[in-house]
Amino acid sequence: MKAIRILLWMTLVMLAAVIAPATTITDPYVPNPGSASNNGDVIGLLYRFDIESVAINYAGGNLGIQVRMNYGQNGGDTTLSAITVGGFPNMYPGDLLFQNGGSRWAVPLISHNNSSPGLGALLAGHLYSVSSFLTASTVLNNPNGTYRPNEDVWGNSTGASDIGGAGTVQTSLIGSGPEILVNITIPTQNALFLSALSSSWTLVNFASATCGNDVLEGGLGDDRPIPEPVTLSLTGAGLVLLGFAGRRRLAKR
Repeated sequence: MKAIRILLWMTLVMLAAVIAPATTITDPYVPNPGSASNNGDVIGLLYRFDIESVAINYAGGNLGIQVRMNYGQNGGDTTLSAITVGGFPNMYPGDLLFQNGGSRWAVPLISHNNSSPGLGALLAGHLYSVSSFLTASTVLNNPNGTYRPNEDVWGNSTGASDIGGAGTVQTSLIGSGPEILVNITIPTQNALFLSALSSSWTLVNFASATCGNDVLEGGLGDDRPIPEPVTLSLTGAGLVLLGFAGRRRLAKR
């Protein structure tokens, strides 16, 4: 009976991990209502580039990411189309970037190769293991202008490995805009990535656009355990054993 109680406790703990709430990384800058631009956190117009938050969760075998941000030529662009400013190169949404030690991953909001969108090597709504990140300067071919040239904005598509299934990217307008909500769902059971999600050493980086005019950066904490595939297997095994133990008790009556 003692062994069964211990097994029950372990199963409940692992089930709690499966349904653990999302970790949310919030941009520390809060713009003044009605403000058009800011020379600190956001370079340029707030309604084009400002980021509010990124929430990350893993449940039911799916990686879930929710991004709240301003985006678009005039803000509120749920199509995630190019932003053009004068003669500056076209700017597109950045990738969600994860790093833990020497391991790097990228989740594109749009399909792209190393310099332009389209049916490139990285597809929207997929999870990739990448060798490196690309800076704004690299993606935009080192243009002149005011932006963050050294900011990491995209995963390197060269040699990237898809470690998840085909996911979805859904966008919607929040109220009357200019803020939009981007929901990404990706099926994956990659043990290395899921382990990184539960590590306080894992860093998350996201630029609203490939100019890096606003960037959200933060670390994942250990307060939100995210189960690896082996954990899910142990949970299932624990439930089976508990059911078997229950049958034995009924048989003895």
